[in-house]
Amino acid sequence: MKISACYIVKNCAADLERSLKSFAEFVDEIVVVDTGSADSTVAVAESFGAKIFHDEWREDFSAPRNLALSRATGNWIIFLDADEFFANGTGRNLRFAIERAEEFRQQGMLVQLVNVDADAGDKILGADYVLRIFKNHRGLHYFGKIHEELRPALTEVTFVPPQLLTIFHTGYSAGINRAKAERNLKMLLAELAETPEPERIYGYLAESYEGLGDFENAEKFARLDIGAGSKSTRSYRIILDVLSNFPDRLSDRETFAKIAVKKFPALPEFSAELAECYAARENFRDAVAEMTAALAKFKNYRGLEPTTFSAETAAFAARRIKIWKATTN
Repeated sequence: MKISACYIVKNCAADLERSLKSFAEFVDEIVVVDTGSADSTVAVAESFGAKIFHDEWREDFSAPRNLALSRATGNWIIFLDADEFFANGTGRNLRFAIERAEEFRQQGMLVQLVNVDADAGDKILGADYVLRIFKNHRGLHYFGKIHEELRPALTEVTFVPPQLLTIFHTGYSAGINRAKAERNLKMLLAELAETPEPERIYGYLAESYEGLGDFENAEKFARLDIGAGSKSTRSYRIILDVLSNFPDRLSDRETFAKIAVKKFPALPEFSAELAECYAARENFRDAVAEMTAALAKFKNYRGLEPTTFSAETAAFAARRIKIWKATTN
């Protein structure tokens, strides 16, 4: 079984070196498509024995990705961004994980990706499961100018336990978030003007607008995303974040929090949000009950959907309960 690692890159020498060091020795081939680097990115790739290809940047992430796929000869593909790397030495488990997926006739693997803010001492911002490893076959391609998707959609995929494989992503540090949001919004709007599938990018538009502080458009596209049938928690979180900025919309916020709790009953953050709504109405008894439920959900959470409710959040929630209980006495 042959494994190919693929990248599209531009001016990311240090990131690419760190990424390749985390797993290069465990793959058979490295394919790198450079889109116009002016630094030592290509030299770094060559030092790892990569096959280098060049493609002019055309405001379209799928084009260079598809070039990389067309040059990859492995039975399985690992496609990472340069600012992603296998953490905690888990890169050494790649071949075992792929062989296991092959044995169970899986077409791809969803790996936990942890977003890290390098500007804040590698503070963990959140996590999600992403498709970064998949079986190579004819016709496989990426679709979309940005936040591109692999098509045709893989029907047989497996979740990989984080202790087996975990990817860290450092590309969304606080120092560059706004610049990325501006770039993403420009590309998303260009795609929105011509795509036959606008629903694919509603959630991403909401995310970009929120990152730029445009709450009106953030809420608009988050609601469009939900209306289009999105099963992601992202747009629910965005709407609740937006509504929390407007005290005069408490009723709307409370209604939406109840919807989120019903739709995602295992996630603690939506119960915590509903508790805050109750507290804002000075309904402290229900606030205590709902925040207590949030803490219980956090303690017992075993779901695959990453939760934004952390140990730090839990400590804050416990303090809120204490204050509310004192208020009711």
